[in-house]
Amino acid sequence: MNRMLKNQKGFTFTEVMVVAVIFLFVISTILSAWLFTYRSWSVEGKRTNLRIDLMKALETVQSDIRLSSATYMSFYPATGGVYTAVSMPLAEVDASGFLTLDANGDIQWDKTVVYHIFTELDGSKTLRRTVFDPRDNTLDHDERFAQLSNVITNGEGSGSYTTDKEFLEDLETFDITPLPIVVDFYENDSDPVRVGKVTFGWIRLDSGDHTIRFEVSGQNASSSGYGFGLDYIRLEPCGSRREVEYYDSSFAPSGALDSSGDTITRVHDNTWSNENFLEYDASAVGDYLEITDYYDLWRESAFDNVNMNNAMEYGEEVRVKLELPQDRETGKENISWYAYAEAGYTVQEGTDANLPTYPITIRTIVTNSFIDSEADLVRVKFKSSSENPLKITAAYITRRNSDEDGLANQSTGGLDIEEYHRHQQLFFQDVHDGDNDSDTDEILAAGWVPVDSELWSEWIAFPLVKNVGGTDYDYFITICIPNLDTAVFPSAWDSYDPFDTNCKYWIGASTHSYYVTGDYTTVVLPAAGTTDWSGYTVNASNNIYVTAEIDTWRKQGSVESDILDTGIDDPSYNEVKWSEDNPSGTEVLMKARSADDQFMDTATDWSAIAGSTGNPAGLAIGSGRYVQFYAELSTEPFWTASGSNLSYADYVDTQVGLGADRLFPASGGEYYVTGLYSTWIDDVEIDWPGDDRMCVLSGYIARKDDYGQTKITVDGRDLIKVLNIDMSVTVEYEDKTIRQENNMEVEPRNTGR
Repeated sequence: MNRMLKNQKGFTFTEVMVVAVIFLFVISTILSAWLFTYRSWSVEGKRTNLRIDLMKALETVQSDIRLSSATYMSFYPATGGVYTAVSMPLAEVDASGFLTLDANGDIQWDKTVVYHIFTELDGSKTLRRTVFDPRDNTLDHDERFAQLSNVITNGEGSGSYTTDKEFLEDLETFDITPLPIVVDFYENDSDPVRVGKVTFGWIRLDSGDHTIRFEVSGQNASSSGYGFGLDYIRLEPCGSRREVEYYDSSFAPSGALDSSGDTITRVHDNTWSNENFLEYDASAVGDYLEITDYYDLWRESAFDNVNMNNAMEYGEEVRVKLELPQDRETGKENISWYAYAEAGYTVQEGTDANLPTYPITIRTIVTNSFIDSEADLVRVKFKSSSENPLKITAAYITRRNSDEDGLANQSTGGLDIEEYHRHQQLFFQDVHDGDNDSDTDEILAAGWVPVDSELWSEWIAFPLVKNVGGTDYDYFITICIPNLDTAVFPSAWDSYDPFDTNCKYWIGASTHSYYVTGDYTTVVLPAAGTTDWSGYTVNASNNIYVTAEIDTWRKQGSVESDILDTGIDDPSYNEVKWSEDNPSGTEVLMKARSADDQFMDTATDWSAIAGSTGNPAGLAIGSGRYVQFYAELSTEPFWTASGSNLSYADYVDTQVGLGADRLFPASGGEYYVTGLYSTWIDDVEIDWPGDDRMCVLSGYIARKDDYGQTKITVDGRDLIKVLNIDMSVTVEYEDKTIRQENNMEVEPRNTGR
């Protein structure tokens, strides 16, 4: 037993220690592995939480910006291309899921949201989100920026607001940067294609000149060149559309257009606004075109939405000119008197008939009540029957006296035109070569009307006015018709047939004309201004013969512009100026007005505004938000023959001096006829010193298969369109610096409308 006990051995101390060490090593290894795993998991968990917090914040910022409008955003700091705070408007949807619009169709912004950095007491930074609800929409930009600055300084707002002080903690950076705007002018078409409206971006502008630069930055892989085309650009909210080709004209301000030296071309085609666009034949990256102009102005050069009266657009460089009679298109006559209306006859074109006799002199009565509009120039239409031609040997227009004669011209001294010019002969262009001399351009006293046709007299200066000095006047159209059986007609016409009808007539129920018989070439007919019809049998007729219509023209035209919304309250209008051409005897009278209602209901009536012929002209039109201009274009007729010109008054004095009412001035055997000069205007500009504000730059462009890509800047600054948001958060954890960063590009999608 004792021996057996002696042979049993225990663990030695050494063995125990070895086991303990191994055990501790295993435990330590397991613990270390667990601690390492735990710390790694904990750090990654922290990193994940940071990433989640960052993404949640970014999503909210992105959503707010996308639903906001760059037009009403404010950025901090005021200068510089990288911003650290932003103020933006937001709108709430109604019960139907729609945004509320105000009376002008603009979005009713309900809230102001401010994202800003706040430095905590321990030096850490937090991105805070302050919401002003309701939004004060009366604040201007300066007041809005002051509100933003106050939030940044104090970490929260004042008044009705809420601030999420823990919107994003552990902030490292919050940068908002506008991305450079690059516009691709490529289109797979060899002909330029008009594209728009292209929104280039937003930028804050103050009053004064600004330079818009289009710089070639590259080209589409399919393009064969670097050029580009610009139709027009538009700056809003001042609302002024700028036709780019204007800046390459002699009327543009000095230095308004600059380039790197390539060819600039005005391309004319009615596809384009103002029927033109500007093409820049750039040849390499870095080539540029710059337009420098005043921001707060209205330049009207396209005249798309104007009301014109006796005025018209003309020319490749579209202008508005006084419309002369020869400018009128066929069918655009301003008929002031109709024979059928005067006679009360239902057949407007008239009916075939025979003259009462011939030779014959007929005076058709043009009564005051049937004259639709007054005139400075007139012409008269005469009609033949559908069976025979007609010859008129002489024709006159005369103001009617109280009885059956007319009123003779007077010497002009001290009298208005309406008083001294009362009687005028009508002349005809010999378009049918009625005298068979092979000259169809000459102006004659006689006129020939083909079968079933009409003949207009030449335009003649004559004041067809309805009332002079309180007296209502009627008129006579007097025509002398020879013996048609023996009259000479153009040799190309068929012979006159005395058995067929020889005129058109309109049947009346009361006296509408007088006539006398006799050969006017041998008998001295009654002159205008006399009542001596002795030796003649004066016949009254209920019918109107031959004389069909009176076409009229006024020597004044007008252009009334559309109404421009300046976009600001109480602008201080400076001056109006315009491009013009004023030949001798013409005039442009420019007027302007403003009002605070968009329909100008409270504006001064144009007739009460004196206007100015001086160019430029200072404006004293109040300070209404809405502005409008009105231009009166006028000319004074003159008389011309064989290269000799007479003024209106001198012509009448010469006629009076001839001593016979039926004799009229001539030069070299050629009758004097009325001459006219026209005047035109273009590029009407009204300017005002405006507010510092966010503006959108947009326009229409031309794209083509050899055009490139351009970067657009204003005063060297990038436009705001797509905002790049860079955000990062950082935290010290478990002796490690954990940093998460992300960025996104977002575009404010609401325009405010």
